[in-house]
Amino acid sequence: MPFDIARTRAAYPALTEGFAHFDGAGGTQTPQSVIDAVGAAMRTALGNRTPAFAPGRRALELVDAARAAVADLLGATPRGVVLGPSATALTYTLARTLGDTWRPGDEVVVSRLDHDANVRPWVQAARAAGATVRWAEFDPATGELPAGQYAELVGERTRLVAVTAGSNAIGTVPDVA
Repeated sequence: MPFDIARTRAAYPALTEGFAHFDGAGGTQTPQSVIDAVGAAMRTALGNRTPAFAPGRRALELVDAARAAVADLLGATPRGVVLGPSATALTYTLARTLGDTWRPGDEVVVSRLDHDANVRPWVQAARAAGATVRWAEFDPATGELPAGQYAELVGERTRLVAVTAGSNAIGTVPDVA
């Protein structure tokens, strides 16, 4: 069955304005089904996630259902799905948490292929801890991220290696394994 572009476009109300949206940094175009689901959730009593009272249980159920849906889409387990406002915000939270355990002389490896959301939080956390940042370079001719360079970049003092599973800029899918 061919891809139905008209049906897909019709699912996104913002596209009726006539603009082309290539990358929505800090947000994306929202399909009507999501708008409807958010509206339905906001018309009910919700509270902090807790089993102690009905609005809290409802919030737990919504989050659990969302995690299960994302896990199903990705072939993952729901407990491995983290939801938040953006990849950047989630990475900053994780970087601050892990960075609190780093010390001068520790090392963090980041890639020049990665989106800034998977670079800047780690670089800033390393700087705050006095850790060293080491850079993996990509090949501009091929767009590839040569895996062999990691043998030299990763050492005993390496505390984190941040690398993309797929570049949002040029489409490279590094050999992460």
